[in-house]
Amino acid sequence: MKYLLHTFYLLTTLFFITSCGVDRSGEYYALVGDDMWIEEVMKQHYLWYDQIPEISEKDYFAEPEEFLQKLLYTKALDGKGDPFSYVEMKANVSRSFLNQTSTYGFDFELVTDPLGTTSHTYARVLFVLPDSPASEAGLQRGDWISAVGDAQINVNNYGYLISGDATTLTRKSIIAGEDDYIWTDVDVLSIGASRPVEINPFYINKVFNVNGKKIAYMVYNKFSTGPLDNGYETDYAQQMLQIFSEFKSEAPDAFILDLRYNPGGYLTCAQELASLLAPESALGKPFCTMQYNDITTPQDTTYNFISTTSAQNLNLNKLYVITSTFTASASEAVINCLRPYMGDDNVVVIGETTVGKPVAMSGYTNNEIDFILWPVVAYVLNADGKADYVNGITPDYKLNERGLISPLLPLGDENELMLKNTLSLITTGTMPDAEKPEETETQSAKVLYNSLSRKKINGVLLR
Repeated sequence: MKYLLHTFYLLTTLFFITSCGVDRSGEYYALVGDDMWIEEVMKQHYLWYDQIPEISEKDYFAEPEEFLQKLLYTKALDGKGDPFSYVEMKANVSRSFLNQTSTYGFDFELVTDPLGTTSHTYARVLFVLPDSPASEAGLQRGDWISAVGDAQINVNNYGYLISGDATTLTRKSIIAGEDDYIWTDVDVLSIGASRPVEINPFYINKVFNVNGKKIAYMVYNKFSTGPLDNGYETDYAQQMLQIFSEFKSEAPDAFILDLRYNPGGYLTCAQELASLLAPESALGKPFCTMQYNDITTPQDTTYNFISTTSAQNLNLNKLYVITSTFTASASEAVINCLRPYMGDDNVVVIGETTVGKPVAMSGYTNNEIDFILWPVVAYVLNADGKADYVNGITPDYKLNERGLISPLLPLGDENELMLKNTLSLITTGTMPDAEKPEETETQSAKVLYNSLSRKKINGVLLR
């Protein structure tokens, strides 16, 4: 606070001199007050508060988002920096982007031509939300979209795929030609106007019977609390208990947790999920510890596995997790924090290296500003005091659906690349496609944008 008052004194003094003695400090503070408040919060709560760079007086006139960037520790996380702290406008306060934002209801990757035969840009559908304009139109995972209305998709207009009026989507597909793969027209799909769509995190829950084994499978796309995802809802916690009651009644021999499209969310949701998956002997013991900076009291806060979930707990000793380059933070925490109780070798990761975010954010605001500040405030440590995945969690079995020329089958289809290979690993000990990356990838496609990046919160959120 001393630093803040000192800076304010210098700046207002300069202002008074240029104002011919007229006290216009109120007008001045209206221009710089938001940034000075950000600095005050950061110097108290930021995990790397003692590494905040020096700033100049003119910096206080920057927009809050720009000003925050000036305060971040660029050498944090072994030189990775801090790409996670952010400012969120109160008008967009819902943590769940699609819930309160008009959307067609599908996620996609924007890529250059994977065949390398044209200069065109294409969008590939990753998944489609139920009860959305996209699902009602018949859009499917794996579809290639080349145009919206009359406009060919490019890096400047892909926003037309996110929201807008009723329009059309031109779909294409890749087929095998005489000598190589070629593009072919599919159809022009009509889609209704965008609207708010709920992201229920429980995308797929089912049990497979394969080679005499019951294998539970869950696609979990976000650590959210409810339709509004405000941190205090319990809707999805109750739904999770019901789903795991059904899983438990099936007495599965193995469990596959698909987190490939899960960018993170509330720590309490991760705690709840892990409590249902962990060995029963872990209930009541430390799930994770938040390690704050050395001027925060208390410096450590521990979250335990929830004992009251014993009726739904699956008592697993081994877990298979599907990951991708979208898998982040709260998803990574579940993997890291189960390992002390299952063993490193028994939390089997299949897919791609994850984002690498062993830290948590907390929200700060006051009545006089129109945004929420979400700085990194703590490391997320497991029961062994470890969070050694700054560069991501490396998969035990590398497998990549990105750039796959053949169709992306629906999530939950036994022949879908990632699921098929995980089922095979569980039942036979082998993965048929893990040793053949050249048959599942093309190196000519360059990812230009992925719509998952618009979900600003790729993290562990603390209430």
